[in-house]
Amino acid sequence: MNLTRRNLIRVLTALPAAAFGIASMAPTLSSAASQRPQAAPLRYGAGLRLGALPYRDVSMPVAVHYPTLVPEQPVDLGPYRMSVAMRAPAAPGGPWPVVFVSHGTGGSVLGHADLAAGLARAGNVVVALEHPGDNYRDRSLVGDARYFDERPAQLLAVVRAVLNGEGPAGAAARSLMGDLSIDAKSIALLGHSAGGFTAAVVAGARGDRARVAEHCAAQASADPMCALRDPSAHMSVRAQGPRFVLPADATLPATLSDPRVRALVLLAPLTVPLDPASVAGLPAATLIVGARRDEVLPARFHLEPWATLAPHAQRIEHPQAGHYSFMTSVPAERRAMLGPAGVDPDGFDRADFQRELTDRVGAFLGAAR
Repeated sequence: MNLTRRNLIRVLTALPAAAFGIASMAPTLSSAASQRPQAAPLRYGAGLRLGALPYRDVSMPVAVHYPTLVPEQPVDLGPYRMSVAMRAPAAPGGPWPVVFVSHGTGGSVLGHADLAAGLARAGNVVVALEHPGDNYRDRSLVGDARYFDERPAQLLAVVRAVLNGEGPAGAAARSLMGDLSIDAKSIALLGHSAGGFTAAVVAGARGDRARVAEHCAAQASADPMCALRDPSAHMSVRAQGPRFVLPADATLPATLSDPRVRALVLLAPLTVPLDPASVAGLPAATLIVGARRDEVLPARFHLEPWATLAPHAQRIEHPQAGHYSFMTSVPAERRAMLGPAGVDPDGFDRADFQRELTDRVGAFLGAAR
């Protein structure tokens, strides 16, 4: 039987759960490389373009990973050692499916580069932003009462700039995307931690600040999430440069969601701030990947509730991963540069997990189109 790459992905996704190391009663994502779905041979390398889009009164960093035929080269970017083709021309073909990525609190534009590059090699364009006021240099937005609205507004601004191409942000997006042809009808969102909350809101859910206050009043000692309200918590470096200040009269879009979202991937998501009644409106194609050893967002508060919040969603859990295992792997000698984000549970291989995660997410997105 002659299988195209897309058909092969559909076959892989249709395999029994055991093929992915997923137990029928307690879903898990196995850490054994031999149990990963085997993807078809890749036709593409991963290109990378770095740029920025104007947003309010700041410049919002953006990274675009995409398919290219140019050979990859090792590149050092901050703490990361990556294999990419910098600023290479796009591979012929398209339009390509597009995935928008929202990082977790205190993260960066390259915080999920392993996964983004892997998806690009499989024929996707992946657009990641660095959230103003909630990144590794500046978490000033975290102390703002509008945090749970502003974060989705930032992701939505990137989605609309890339897809609609309007205004100054749209012009900057067109310049950055250049020769990349994307499929505006095949949109996916991917978010980690606070980025999971962010992506869920843009996909159709709603935030509820009151739930956070109630939860932390009762569970502050049991849920480390409650400490993340401190803008200095989990920072890997001291604040550098100007801090993001959200104007008192800042307005929000009429809606924080975009109906073009067809698929949603949530990695160790921040769940408590979501209005339970709104979660039913998420796309039918929703994948939630949790970590049993999550030290920041405990599974009982942030993963297990999804069984009733969105019973239609695919929900799996890695038994050995920690909260930061979903982030880009770094050489051992550079892990300290990332502070808490460079730490995994003892004996855990983040690089291997990233390869496994890429296979699983790629198969899911391929089947969702």
